[in-house]
Amino acid sequence: MFVRSQVRIAFVLVVAASAFAAVASAQQLPAGEERKMVLEEQDSMASVLKRLEGKTVRLRLGGSGEELVGKLQKVGKELAHLSDLSGREFFDAVVRIDQVAAVSVQVRGR
Repeated sequence: MFVRSQVRIAFVLVVAASAFAAVASAQQLPAGEERKMVLEEQDSMASVLKRLEGKTVRLRLGGSGEELVGKLQKVGKELAHLSDLSGREFFDAVVRIDQVAAVSVQVRGR
């Protein structure tokens, strides 16, 4: 049991470190170009994610607080598919939309 919890803690630390590394190496927008995050009154997490398909996003998962950074490939009724995971380039992830606590996306360059 003790070893399993240490492995789990190490995994969470690796995920957090890779998320921070992704921010540093994320693609920058061309100078002066800006996108806007738009939030409509009737929006749900699914509708916001659907609008972000094809973009690199950071998803914070509720409960664990784990963050996943990757390209949002497809958003379905209950699941979202992330590819090109930061720090785990050979992996994809499928995330339950109801488990997503926050979404962030780069909207401004330097």
